[in-house]
Amino acid sequence: MTQPTSTADSPASFPSTDLIRLLLKKWWLIAIVSVLTGFGTWLYVRTLPEYFKSTVNCVPPRTDNTGLTGALGGISSTLKDFGLNKLGGKGADAYDFIALLFTRTLRDTMIARFNLAEEYDMVDRTADEIREEFESNLDIDLRPEGNYEISVWSRDPKKAALMAETFVREANLLTNRVQRDEAVKSAEYLEERVRRMDSTISALGDSLAWYSRTYMIFSPLDQAKSAATALASAKEEVLKQETALGLLESVYGSGDPQVRTQKSLVEQLKKQYGQLQVEPGLTGNVPVKDAAGIGISYLRVFAEFEAFSKLKAFLLPTLEQTRLDMNKSTPSLLVVDAPVVAEKKDRPKRALISAGAALGSGILTMLILMIVFAWRRLMRSPAGA
Repeated sequence: MTQPTSTADSPASFPSTDLIRLLLKKWWLIAIVSVLTGFGTWLYVRTLPEYFKSTVNCVPPRTDNTGLTGALGGISSTLKDFGLNKLGGKGADAYDFIALLFTRTLRDTMIARFNLAEEYDMVDRTADEIREEFESNLDIDLRPEGNYEISVWSRDPKKAALMAETFVREANLLTNRVQRDEAVKSAEYLEERVRRMDSTISALGDSLAWYSRTYMIFSPLDQAKSAATALASAKEEVLKQETALGLLESVYGSGDPQVRTQKSLVEQLKKQYGQLQVEPGLTGNVPVKDAAGIGISYLRVFAEFEAFSKLKAFLLPTLEQTRLDMNKSTPSLLVVDAPVVAEKKDRPKRALISAGAALGSGILTMLILMIVFAWRRLMRSPAGA
């Protein structure tokens, strides 16, 4: 009769009880390794330089609601149409102010201003390595409420506070420079556009003056209305006198002297009416029959003159605002909470680092013991099992 195989000796099942017994037996080894590692880490961390943290809390300025902004209400949309968006906008075509806080220029300025290569003991290192080290000692946090919290770490607590304050100031200077460069390009474009419009308006004005001198046209619509009234009155008088002539002929006959006098008056009125239609004077220095074409040409030139004049009037405030932007120096970040000198170090956190190293080494030791235990069990198993 075949004896059943014990499940405890089967390689397919893992002996948890034996493993726990082994770990409890070797607790001293795990404890020694953890303590030695934690103590060694603590000794190493004590050699690391201490860093002090200083934080500045700042906010962007509110939108200007002064009378100047109201007077120049259409400027923002005009600049957007021209592709000249303002700094700090949140539209799809604009860039955010926070982008300037992560520029290489700003970091290089801080590194050079405070001689950070010497502070980090990286005098012989490359510029990229120094920037990376400065990045590890700088934190920029844009809060959901819209304020910026900028933290700087330094080995000197007073220097950390000064660096945080200087970082905001340098960011404002950089922003003003970018805004001025942007405004200069905008002003150059607008000034060129206004110069071209001035040239066009001058040429159109000369054309209107030529029409006025040549054809005595200065207001085609009013002149046409006056001409139509005069022609209607002349035609009305001709029709009245013709009616009177017909009545006289029917009563007295065509040989009557009064009839002949009336007929002479009708012929004179018809002649005058014909002269009004073919001779200049009624609609300026141009016959009525030609006034329509010349008047339309005049109105076309006048419409272009009006359009360019109104466009120039619309662009001039935009140009003035752009010129103001070239010279203004407004901060993009307003300090709410100034940085203060730290009273105690912020890092390295020696106790936390040492405890983490001790815990990690203890877990690693347990894993090694588990691997050794599993390997020995595998080696003791029958080859054919």
